[in-house]
Amino acid sequence: MSIGLGSNRIRLHFDVHEPVELVELTLSFQAIAREYRSYLVDTVRAKGGKAKDADIKLYVTKIESNCILAELGSATEIMGAMFQTMDYTNIFIDFVRNLSNAIDYFKAVGKSGEVDGKSIPYSKRQTTSIADIMKTVAKNKDGKLGISAIEHMADGDQVYLNVVFSQQDATYARRGALLAAQALEFRGDVDHPNVLMYFHQASIDDPKAEGRTGYRAIIKSISDDDMPVHFVSEIDQDRIKDLVQDPDLNPFKASYRVDVNVEVDRNDKPRFYRVAKLHEVIPD
Repeated sequence: MSIGLGSNRIRLHFDVHEPVELVELTLSFQAIAREYRSYLVDTVRAKGGKAKDADIKLYVTKIESNCILAELGSATEIMGAMFQTMDYTNIFIDFVRNLSNAIDYFKAVGKSGEVDGKSIPYSKRQTTSIADIMKTVAKNKDGKLGISAIEHMADGDQVYLNVVFSQQDATYARRGALLAAQALEFRGDVDHPNVLMYFHQASIDDPKAEGRTGYRAIIKSISDDDMPVHFVSEIDQDRIKDLVQDPDLNPFKASYRVDVNVEVDRNDKPRFYRVAKLHEVIPD
């Protein structure tokens, strides 16, 4: 099996000045690779070829520690003549342009705070990818993300397309992607819209390592028993976490107007609430 890397690259410039979590940076790289695979598969199929996601890989070819400058090069296990003759200059340019358009779309959604699930032109996978790509810069004060399509030439690098997003751009785009993901996840009906929920337990500890939730709540219109609560939207998770951590507020002295699904076990007994949307926090 032969693998070839050409002279074309996608350059990522994370212009950040604060410590970056390795997991978040890795998620950004993975999201870029995921979107590139999907884009190239569609491009190959549009030309009458055959390709699978597993046939296409994007390799990190260079990393510089100063503000995290990384270059990604495309390589495919040689499946046939089509991959060898493709114009990777234009492929990378089109990919960066399409990615930039997606970020601009979600940035507009994030600014407005409103989105119609039926009109979103992107998939749930794409919304997750954009949220992951923008997270590192969104969390870094005065950070910037540059994405370029370049080619290494004998006399220096040729930059064909370069786009730059500020921390504010990244914050809006990430927020918009999360809102769109939520709208796509729940554009159908929920079991119980606009019901009042009361916390029985609220923990600020991160439960991910154990796969559990730190929240339990009662929704009297559904059951008098308290049950675990899972918030689907990261935005709603952050709103609740901020409320719990605020020393001047008491999460137990408020009700929460929510849209919720009730998950049941094999005996149809309710086991936990899945909050699709938090509409409002109502103080007692």
